[in-house]
Amino acid sequence: MTTPTGERPPKTLVQQVLGQWPLASVLSGVALGLLIVAMSHWRAGSTLVGLSITMGGLLRLMPQQRVGLLAVRNRAVDSILLLGVGIGITVLAWWIPPSR
Repeated sequence: MTTPTGERPPKTLVQQVLGQWPLASVLSGVALGLLIVAMSHWRAGSTLVGLSITMGGLLRLMPQQRVGLLAVRNRAVDSILLLGVGIGITVLAWWIPPSR
């Protein structure tokens, strides 16, 4: 909805946060994974961190208008880096043998 002068009314804080849902979902997954790691479940927490970052790489493939602050560089570089780091963390978490 626009005003008579053609300007949009300012967004509320809730609208601003909901507009950044791709970044918020990735950061929430990483924070939850780190919390799980801190509770001495390193494999499950590291897996969640890796999968969250991988999800960020897949979300980065969305159109520029929808991805928000998740976009840093061009689409190909962001996706390759996020997918590479996310898959790397996940593989490393499962590659390390469990301690006895």
